[in-house]
Amino acid sequence: MDLSTGLGRVLYGMVVGLHDERAHLDAAQFNAVTDRAVELLCMLAAGDDRPDVPGHLAEVEAVVRRYARDHAADPGLTGTSMARALGWSLRQIQLALQRAGTTPREVIREERLRVVRDRLQRAEYAHMTISELACAMGFSSASALSTAFRQRFGTSPRELRRRHHQA
Repeated sequence: MDLSTGLGRVLYGMVVGLHDERAHLDAAQFNAVTDRAVELLCMLAAGDDRPDVPGHLAEVEAVVRRYARDHAADPGLTGTSMARALGWSLRQIQLALQRAGTTPREVIREERLRVVRDRLQRAEYAHMTISELACAMGFSSASALSTAFRQRFGTSPRELRRRHHQA
């Protein structure tokens, strides 16, 4: 692998910069840079220096979905904040998700609904009202959460909680 020109030189510069700045990065920033460096390394190893090929967009989609899953409980999570944290442009994320038939907003909403569903079924969250869960997960109101939840899971959050805790 040639690290003296082209993509190899860019990768080398990233790794050196990461090493030099490691003490000034938080875990999320460090992970975002290492994810990009590994992505570039894989591109170099495979001889694929075109990041616009379908395989690259599939990888972007997978990383975005994983990030949304890991950060769904952050009420400030947006497409823009994901792009910034992952070191990609919002447009690149939008293209990757568009290819998959979705948007950053829909991916975030889906992950948040999944977290709410999980929390409704766990005893340690039984003390939280539906309104508190909605607020904690970035929904504008309990009504907005209930509408989205019913559309996604075919039942209301209250009904799911009641069924689960009766069993």
